[in-house]
Amino acid sequence: MSGAGTFDLFGLSEARFETLLLVFIRITIMLALVPFFSGGQIPIQVRLGLAFLLTFVVAQTVPTLAAALTLGPFLVAILTQAFIGLVFGFVSFLVFTGVQFAGAILDIQVGFGAVSVLNPTTSQQVTILGEFELALATLIYLMTDSHHALLEGVAGSFSVLPLPWASIDPQLASTTVTFFTQALFIVLRIAGPVAIVLFITSVALGLMSRVAPQMNVFSVGLPLQMLVGLSMIVVTMPLLGAVLPEVFAETPRQLDTILRHMQVSPGPPPVPSP
Repeated sequence: MSGAGTFDLFGLSEARFETLLLVFIRITIMLALVPFFSGGQIPIQVRLGLAFLLTFVVAQTVPTLAAALTLGPFLVAILTQAFIGLVFGFVSFLVFTGVQFAGAILDIQVGFGAVSVLNPTTSQQVTILGEFELALATLIYLMTDSHHALLEGVAGSFSVLPLPWASIDPQLASTTVTFFTQALFIVLRIAGPVAIVLFITSVALGLMSRVAPQMNVFSVGLPLQMLVGLSMIVVTMPLLGAVLPEVFAETPRQLDTILRHMQVSPGPPPVPSP
């Protein structure tokens, strides 16, 4: 960073110190956003300790920078690693966003839309079924050892996208949008069956109100929709166990694709001198 003079911190050269710091920044940003590890129920000291531990382990496989960077390029390298961590965390959390959105749709259909609870992960008010679906998804995530695959992806990102630079492929934005669209399809696969049954129930109640106008549809309809909705949620709950492991297994491939879209293209071959 200084570009001159002798640097010696715990026996580390300047280039090695910069390498460790860049590794720590990328891993810290990733852990601040990825599923489970970014939860508010995990103390910040634990997350920082895990980031230090992963940095110590991963740094053994990361080659030292060829030369120490001056202040300007080093600051750019720090921002680059932070950007890589942000994109990595955003893509890895898309599945959980889709699951929680599916639960929010079911809350509206069943009649729980006006009720909210505190999500300890995000410290925000969320709907009941949305939080319930998110908790089930987190349990399935841990049961399938997907968090192990995620940590492997964090460590492997330094092989796919070495320090210190990255580039932005024109297809990066479109690929990210594609993965976001796939997360929305998770909403249809989880909430679709229940929403269809509740829609049919609403149509049947509407027809009953036309056939028997003297019947109070509002007093009958709300409890009936809650009963049908909760019953269908119990019946379709195995869908989470069938859909989510398949989606979690696809997440490492998505992360690898995103990282490869940020690889630095090799420069043109040197022109031979005449």
